[in-house]
Amino acid sequence: MIKPTTKFVEHKSLKIAYTAQGPETGEAIVLQHGWTSEKEFFKAYIEALVSEGYRCISIDSLGHGESDKPTEAKAYARAERAAHVVAVLNREDIDKAHFIGYSMGGWIACCMAEHESSRLLSLMIGGHCPETGTTEEAGGLSSGEEYTFKRIQELYDFNWPDEIVPAMQHTYEYLEDVSGHEKALAESGVPVLLWKGREEVVICEKGEEMAKRNGWTFFSVEGDHMQAALNHEPNLPYLLSFIKSVEN
Repeated sequence: MIKPTTKFVEHKSLKIAYTAQGPETGEAIVLQHGWTSEKEFFKAYIEALVSEGYRCISIDSLGHGESDKPTEAKAYARAERAAHVVAVLNREDIDKAHFIGYSMGGWIACCMAEHESSRLLSLMIGGHCPETGTTEEAGGLSSGEEYTFKRIQELYDFNWPDEIVPAMQHTYEYLEDVSGHEKALAESGVPVLLWKGREEVVICEKGEEMAKRNGWTFFSVEGDHMQAALNHEPNLPYLLSFIKSVEN
């Protein structure tokens, strides 16, 4: 597949970068990556989905990739994140779309359910459990301390340029802002699928219980947080089956 050209749309003077691949007449699927990642993360998924005739829109979340990286925290709030997705949909003249979000992208999926559910056909959330912050998702550090942004910087060598550190901090800290997201999904009026890696014990168990409670689809695959996303081959049959069931 030829590398797609990056497109840009503005929301409140902030540029959001994205790519659009697949037939313009195809049903739309938005793909939203996780924290520290970028729109190219879903390359293998997009190739498979485009081959099935879908129109795939992969977005660089604010603070990531080629999108702007403002230093003000309020730009990364829940309603704003949903508005960024809607700005892309409007630019592409897409009324409704399926939404695949992984990790932070799953949190943004919840923001869509909360603020822009009328623009959704379905929600597929991987590597994130609604109503669950990052510290709980990761099971906490062995010492019992929280996964604060400062602690994450100490544990991992991200080697970020100084100018993007505020964006990384704001996006990370907003991932703890999860109150009301299960209710938002349940009341969104669209089908919901949750998927987890089995080595993510906390959110795998909690996600399965939540899916049963709300009548959502659930599946789990082998692997940890990253493996459950990067090993796309086990995931695609489940995602495609779910999408096609929504179509019918």
